[in-house]
Amino acid sequence: MTDNPSVRAPQAGELSDDEYLLQLGVEPKFKRALGFFTGSLFAVAFQGPTTGALLITGATLLLGGPAFIWAIPIIFLLQLLLAVTWAELSSHYPLTGGIYQWARLLGGDFVGWITGLFYVVAIVLVMPAVGTVMNVVLSGLFTSLTVTLTHQVIIAIITTIVAGVLIATSVRFVAILNSIGVVLELVVLLGAAIGLLFHHHQSLSVLGQTGGVEGHGSYLWPFLVVIALVVTQLVGFETAGAFAEETSKSRIKPSQAIIAGLAGTALILFIFDLCLLLSIPDVPKAMAAGSIVPIVTGALGTGFAKVFFAGAIVSVFSTGIATLATIVRMMVGMARNNQLPGSAFLTKLSPGSDEPIGTIAVSVVLSILPLIFIKKIEVIVAAITALIIIPYILVLGSLLRRRLQGWPRQTSPFKLGRWGLPITVAGLIWTVIILWDAAWPREITNPDLGPLPVIEDLVIGTAVVGVIWWFASLRNKRDPEGAPKIDRVAGD
Repeated sequence: MTDNPSVRAPQAGELSDDEYLLQLGVEPKFKRALGFFTGSLFAVAFQGPTTGALLITGATLLLGGPAFIWAIPIIFLLQLLLAVTWAELSSHYPLTGGIYQWARLLGGDFVGWITGLFYVVAIVLVMPAVGTVMNVVLSGLFTSLTVTLTHQVIIAIITTIVAGVLIATSVRFVAILNSIGVVLELVVLLGAAIGLLFHHHQSLSVLGQTGGVEGHGSYLWPFLVVIALVVTQLVGFETAGAFAEETSKSRIKPSQAIIAGLAGTALILFIFDLCLLLSIPDVPKAMAAGSIVPIVTGALGTGFAKVFFAGAIVSVFSTGIATLATIVRMMVGMARNNQLPGSAFLTKLSPGSDEPIGTIAVSVVLSILPLIFIKKIEVIVAAITALIIIPYILVLGSLLRRRLQGWPRQTSPFKLGRWGLPITVAGLIWTVIILWDAAWPREITNPDLGPLPVIEDLVIGTAVVGVIWWFASLRNKRDPEGAPKIDRVAGD
């Protein structure tokens, strides 16, 4: 990394969004159509509280008993260490591509490349999860319907293509559509929670019950499994930073949206799960079911349950839109630094919509590929969290090194001040623990895909491809005009 003190670093001052981008060496091209509210809802949609509730809650109840619910506030507080860190980085570097740009500007081109590659692979694998959850939703909405793996794949492909067509219109339209979907999602989840509360069968003491999952040992071990599952519902809030160049007041609103996205998702999950647990008439039976569908249907009745699942279709689709839009922003950010094949094609914006149509098309294809070549969809979904946590670790490790060297030397609207170093250290320790927990060889969180558990398979495969690609093609490439320059932010 160049460390040239003669190059003037960006100043906070009263610079406009576009002036600050120019000082980072980036020519403003995107329309600034997003704000705090729409950015926060993108982050909530990416995390997908309804998607997580339908996909994860039944398993956490089975494996952890009703006491699983305490994993949500614990994880939220620890993830908050990351959220405020990402908020500060977004305030310094409000660039398309978010976490990829932070890694590159803190750790250099190679760290940025590996971070971006792992992150793109992770969020590409989120799209098959949409098909999995749609399967659950349709089974709840049409109880007589049998959804096969083939149907599940077809549903995911259709969802991906439709999301791609919508994203190609304009970021403003997509933001409005996503906001409507997420607001409906929150209304449906809160409405279901209230309905469940009116059919409660348990006292608050149920929240301390483990259901005997610990056997004759400690509850710590099943609770670690629960942690590994619940944390999948509370990652990805940093995606609000990936849209910074399309956000007004880009040095503060995306930072606020990152924190609000995490807090909002955690709160709605806790409320819904709390009301769900209180409505269970028979805890052992509910645990054995391994799904929340019978609980919701039994408590709310078939009519209201169908309303819940109909709303869930919209919310799951919002997750698909937010996920695909994030893939596009990550790829544009990487292509702008000449880190992807066909970078000129990927960064070209449509004159009509100001959207990178080529990147959207490539993102749709990439999101469909896992559905075609890998039939164990639930297995590859289990690796998503680990593939996202690795970029977290790379960014935090680079940030720690830079903080020890005196970063930041320039102020920013969102800053941690003297708390920056201890929060970075604590966040790095926490992410290493998450990765260790998620990658522990167990069937529920790290099942076998081939000769190795899925996380090891995908992590090793991605790392090998990334290193070979770097040395064979990217190592000596120069940045094209308009890419963020590392030496321009060396003063930080």
